[in-house]
Amino acid sequence: MAVSAFENVKRFFIRLGIGLMPYFPLPWEPYRKALVRDSEKRYASGRWDYMNDIAEAHRYSIIVGCCEYFTPPERRVLDVGCGDGILQQRLRYSGYVGVDMNAAAISRAQARGASGATFVVADAAQGFQAVGQFDVIVFNESLYYIRDPAAVFARCRQSLSPQGIMVVCMFRTYLARQLWKKLRAFGMEELTTVSISNELGFSSMLRVYANSRLTARAADTR
Repeated sequence: MAVSAFENVKRFFIRLGIGLMPYFPLPWEPYRKALVRDSEKRYASGRWDYMNDIAEAHRYSIIVGCCEYFTPPERRVLDVGCGDGILQQRLRYSGYVGVDMNAAAISRAQARGASGATFVVADAAQGFQAVGQFDVIVFNESLYYIRDPAAVFARCRQSLSPQGIMVVCMFRTYLARQLWKKLRAFGMEELTTVSISNELGFSSMLRVYANSRLTARAADTR
């Protein structure tokens, strides 16, 4: 089906705006609040359902691939900003804890009754404290929804197992650039960096951190 001239113009301006976002300063707290409000409306209206589509599959596949590469299948996973648990459905684990401030998203995740998975409604900056150690801690497009994200990252890092990894993915914006600088200041090993884009030009950066240099799991542990 041919794309109309209007759609081509619309896509041009969308790509142009997306291209400028990494360089356009925004005030952090108003931007964060706007994101939270928009997310709540999207869950209420079903507009987050596209996250299950093929356009988003590559991002989750990369996260799963990093987990499989660096950690064993019996991994314990903490997913901060889990939404309705898309990653949980794609990843092997012995234990999974998903945290999100959106009650509607958590209700949908809980309704599946997944074995070994716990979903919690909580604000990561205030109402949640991780219990035990985790082999994988994920912030998938979620850090900029959180008040004082660097502090939350640091607190969650205390629950990372010695051979564990922290996976962070963020959409390319000016604020994300500032946050990447704060994460680098923690001095963790950066195991890999991946740039992810979709057909409209939305672009994200994914990085995997660890407290020490890790290598791939031995073939006999796969």
